[in-house]
Amino acid sequence: VKPDGKTDSTKSLISAWAAACGSPRPATIYVPPGRYLVQQVHFRGACQNKAITIRIDGTLVAPSDYSALRSVGNWILFEGVNGVAISGGILDGQGGLWACKASSKLCPSGATV
Repeated sequence: VKPDGKTDSTKSLISAWAAACGSPRPATIYVPPGRYLVQQVHFRGACQNKAITIRIDGTLVAPSDYSALRSVGNWILFEGVNGVAISGGILDGQGGLWACKASSKLCPSGATV
């Protein structure tokens, strides 16, 4: 994965989640320094592992075009998981929500609340 903020890192993150979720032992997903483009990602449980740490030393970057997430309504979603801790890092939504609101277009549900 390239930490350039342009190369899609979604599959690597999902793969790391699958390994951590299925592990019988505590696991850490590590995001090193750099900028990592992440499309919509859905972290689903139930996991075998109840002690997952996501340690972010870099930045997770949303697609610059908010409409890329329009059909899903969420960028990063955790559902049906227990025992997940997230530490450090930055989540950069790139202001797509504000661009959508300023354009007077129909924005996704929740964008105007």
